[in-house]
Amino acid sequence: MSSIDLIVLGCVAKQPRSAYDIQKDVEEHNLSEWTRISIPSIYKKVLRLKEQGYIADDEVAGERFATKSVYHITKKGREYMKSLMTEESLKPPRVLLDFNAVICNLNKVDKPTALTLIKNIISGIEDSKKFYHSALKEHADIPFVGRTIMEQQEKICVTLLKWAKDLYDTYEKD
Repeated sequence: MSSIDLIVLGCVAKQPRSAYDIQKDVEEHNLSEWTRISIPSIYKKVLRLKEQGYIADDEVAGERFATKSVYHITKKGREYMKSLMTEESLKPPRVLLDFNAVICNLNKVDKPTALTLIKNIISGIEDSKKFYHSALKEHADIPFVGRTIMEQQEKICVTLLKWAKDLYDTYEKD
């Protein structure tokens, strides 16, 4: 859960935002692809962080006479954010790949099917690699933190591609 806390705290540390604006920021920056955060969980998280005193809100006039809560980080929230960042930076990384569910079941299908499935995985990794490579070229103005995550993802794809091709070769020979 601390990665969700970090994302929400980071959003309101940059500038005060409503829960809706936080959700839009997470969507716009594709943060759910790189961290464990789901868009529906954000509103609940905002309320919990407010209850704990890490963020506070101000009621402001919204569109069409409605009011909305705009959240900002508190001093306690900045301290919590810093401690979470330290905690998360010290954890060994966990790389969770959906296709591992396929890999662990390859021995339950015939060899031609297994090889086709591995080819599908290779194709998906190649597509992801192309996407990141292209996005980095097309959007040279991406801010540093976004750019470095995209570079990270591209390099992970390069490594996964080598691994998947080795898997295919090994499986084919067995």
